Amino acid sequence: MVERPQDLQAWLDRAERALNAGRWTEARELLLPAAQWLPRVPQVQHHLGATHLALGQAQLALESAQRALALAPAQWQSLLLQGRACKSLGKMEAADASFDAVLTLQPGQGEALVAKADLAMNIFGLPLQAIHLVQPLLNQPQHAVDAELTTLMASLYDRDMSATALTQRVIGFSQQHMRLPQLQLPPFKPRHSAKARPRVGIISPLFCNSPVYFLTISGWQHVARGSDIVVFNRGYKSDWASAAFRALSTEWLDVQALSAEALARSIQAQDLDVLYDLGGWMDPVALKAMSAKPARAMYKWVGGQSMTTGLDSFDGWIGDPWQSPLHLQHLYSEPLVNIPEGYATYTPPGYLPTLTPWARRSRTPVVFSNPAKLSRAFMTYLRQMVGPICFVHQQFQYARTRAKVEAALDGSKARAEFVCPTSHRQALEIFGGFQTMVDTFPYSSGLTAREAQAMGLWVKVFTGELFCERHSLHLR
Repeated sequence: MVERPQDLQAWLDRAERALNAGRWTEARELLLPAAQWLPRVPQVQHHLGATHLALGQAQLALESAQRALALAPAQWQSLLLQGRACKSLGKMEAADASFDAVLTLQPGQGEALVAKADLAMNIFGLPLQAIHLVQPLLNQPQHAVDAELTTLMASLYDRDMSATALTQRVIGFSQQHMRLPQLQLPPFKPRHSAKARPRVGIISPLFCNSPVYFLTISGWQHVARGSDIVVFNRGYKSDWASAAFRALSTEWLDVQALSAEALARSIQAQDLDVLYDLGGWMDPVALKAMSAKPARAMYKWVGGQSMTTGLDSFDGWIGDPWQSPLHLQHLYSEPLVNIPEGYATYTPPGYLPTLTPWARRSRTPVVFSNPAKLSRAFMTYLRQMVGPICFVHQQFQYARTRAKVEAALDGSKARAEFVCPTSHRQALEIFGGFQTMVDTFPYSSGLTAREAQAMGLWVKVFTGELFCERHSLHLR
C-alpha cells in the first residue's frame, strides 16, 4: 500500500486535476490509495469509479459507485455512475432503474435523460421515446448538443421529415458542433522514401464480432499485404474477430479514453497516408477528431455508415451504385466513391450453419432486426399481412420491446412470435429455419441482409434515399 502523504489534500488536488483533464490512468493511480486512506468519503469512491469506467473497468466502477451510495444514498451523481456501469455490463433494466432514481432526486437532470434516451433507442427499440425524453433539453445549453444528436440518430429509424431535410439538419449539426476550431495540426512532412510501404489507419469502436469484421476483414487482409496497418481501437470488446484485426495490424493503439483533440494528435503522430473511419455516428468523439483531418487522406466506410457525417474533411465516402447512386450526392458532404461490384464483401464466420432444406423451413415470415428499426410505417405494413410473424433479436427479451410490437399489431399477442438468441451462432441457426425475411424500412438491414442471402432466405426488400435505407437493394 502507498504510504499516506503528509499533505493529503495536495494529493487529492492532483487526482482532481488529472480527473478533470481526462488523464484517467493517472487519476486512478492517485485515487486507489486515497480510497483506502479515506474509506468513509463517498466523493473519493465516486471519483475512483469514474476513472474505472473511463478505462473500461465496468465491474470495478459499479463496485465503487455502490460503495459511494452506501455512504451517501442521495448522491445522484453516483446513481448516474451506477447506471452507466450497469449498461456497460449489459444490465440494462438495472441501468434504466438507476437513471430513474437520478430523476427522482433531480427531476429533469440532463445526463440521466440523455442516458435513458440512449437505452430507449439502442436497447429497448423505442426511438420515438428517445426523442420525447430529450425534447426538454434542446433549449438547455449544457445538454442541447447531446439532445440534438440523439434526436437526429433516432430520426434515422422513425421520422416524419424527408431524407433531404434530415441530411440538412445533420450537416448543420456537424458544422456547428463536430469541429475543433481551436486545434491547428502542423502540416505533414514529406515521406522519407517513395519506396516506403503505405501507412493505412483504421479507426472504430467495433473491432470485434460485428459488421465491421464481417464486411471489411477480407479487404484489410488484402491491403495488409502491401501496407502497414495502424489500428486505432476505440472499443473495449475483445474476441476472435479482434484477434483477426490484431493479426493483420502493424501497430495496435488503444485510444478509447482520449478526447477528440488528443485523438486527433494521436492519429497525426502516426504519419498516415490514409485513414478509414469505421465508426461513423457510433463514435462522435472520433468524428470530431477527424474534422481536423489528422491523416493525409480520409475515407468513410463501414461502421456507423447510416448517413453522411456532415464533415467536409473526408476525401470520399465508399459506397456503390445501389447504396449511394451518384444522383443522391446531394445527401452527402463527402464525395461519393462507388465500387461497381459492391461497397463491401461479406466474410461468413466459421460457424455459419449448414443450409436447411427449403421444404423443412417455416413459412412464417421472419423479421430479424434491431427493434429500433420497427418504424410506425413498417408496423403498419406488417399489420396488413395475414397470420403470425416471427421477430428474432436478443432485445426482444425486454417486456417493453415486445409490447411495442404487440400494440402495433392491433394489440394481438397471437400474431407476434418472439425468439431471443443468446449468441450470433444461435441467431444464424434460427434464421436458417425460415423461408422469407421481411426487411425493415426506412432503416434497412445491413449485415443481416447478407446473412439472409448466405442462409438462402428470400428477402422482401424496400428502399429509401439515405445510405441506411438501401442496404438490401443488392439482393433484388
